[in-house]
Amino acid sequence: MLFQVVGINHKTASLKIRTQVGLTPDQIVSAYQRVNELQGQQGIVILSTCNRTELYVAGNVGYSAIVNWWGSIVGVGRREFSDSLFWYSDVKAFDHLFRVACGLDSMVLGETQILGQVKDAYELSQDHGATGALHRLFRSALSAGKRAHAETAISHNALSMGHAVAELARKVFGDLSRTSAVVIGAGEMGKLVARHLASANVGSLSIINRTQTRGQLLAEEVHGSYVSWDRLPEALVSADIVVAATHASHLLVTKQLMKKAIKGRTERLRFLFDLSVPRNLDPDIVRLGSGIFLYDIDDVNDVVNANLRQRQKEAGKVEKIIQEEIESLKKDLAASEVGPVIRQLRDKAESIRQTEVEKALNRLAHLSDADKQIVAETTRLILNKFLNDAMVGMRAWAGDKDKEEYIQAVRELFQLDEVKERTSTPPVAQAVQPEQ
Repeated sequence: MLFQVVGINHKTASLKIRTQVGLTPDQIVSAYQRVNELQGQQGIVILSTCNRTELYVAGNVGYSAIVNWWGSIVGVGRREFSDSLFWYSDVKAFDHLFRVACGLDSMVLGETQILGQVKDAYELSQDHGATGALHRLFRSALSAGKRAHAETAISHNALSMGHAVAELARKVFGDLSRTSAVVIGAGEMGKLVARHLASANVGSLSIINRTQTRGQLLAEEVHGSYVSWDRLPEALVSADIVVAATHASHLLVTKQLMKKAIKGRTERLRFLFDLSVPRNLDPDIVRLGSGIFLYDIDDVNDVVNANLRQRQKEAGKVEKIIQEEIESLKKDLAASEVGPVIRQLRDKAESIRQTEVEKALNRLAHLSDADKQIVAETTRLILNKFLNDAMVGMRAWAGDKDKEEYIQAVRELFQLDEVKERTSTPPVAQAVQPEQ
């Protein structure tokens, strides 16, 4: 059985191309409804996210057929995206899917969201009855992903500015539900920080932005409150966490402004993050009290980089898990190759036994029903004992590359292809190389 993946991701294509050929939920449903157009396929799972679109296919299907079919679904000519595609088969395809599920192939190393997306893609394929021979592969990939996050720290420690801010605040304050946070700026960085603070269950979250509409939209998204720009001094009074992330070219919070805000409460713990370039928070603010801590963008970057190094160390542990799961999968798949041969051999032998016993009993009409039963049972026991050693030996061939030819030899020696045709077992796919 040939397994292959044809795909496109953030490493091989621009956002424009990924958007053009990415499949929407409706297009994925349409693809599963048209799956019979891929002649020779024995299973397909479609994974499509903002950073990747990948088609996993089992069966004797050519590379060109997959790409052309994909293009027809999204309405894009093959030439417009074929140069950005990657193609892997068999063990390389296994390795790729496992790395995706474990977060090793993501833009953010070790991120956990992709595991859920792989699971959703697998279940959607199942819902449409399209998974076929890919069941074992995806179950193994999901197992590897779960192990990676449970047995290693690959997903620990923040790798984005927004996440790092929330993580640092949580380390200092513990339960953020009792804290008040102010985010100055509703641009991309401000949004990222606000979302992570909201996810960390900060008690009170205020958004301050010069453009009221943008500020209100972000406040609604994070279930916070919008504070007008002129009320910045008032918002600083009760803030435990202050984050500045704007494009302003001057200081927005001076030492003097902060001094008024914390008057009489200089020992109270306050965490300030200046993620703006140039600075928006006066560096001299830290001189106002021993409880005030100020981090600039370089400080937060240092935290992110240190966390990345920690995750990279964990990646080696994840690679070992992937190899363990791949070896287990290969054994399962090999056993699935031996299994049908064993069944076919037993079925053929049993069919011959029944036919010959029936002929013999027709000539021994004088025997009682009890005697006939003894004859039938004795021949069955003889057959089972004769085949037993062969069956045990054949099961041991599973996963042994040196014994792969033995399986075919048994098929030819006992003419089992005829049995396979009569039992409608799907033909074994031959290796397919990508056509240019």
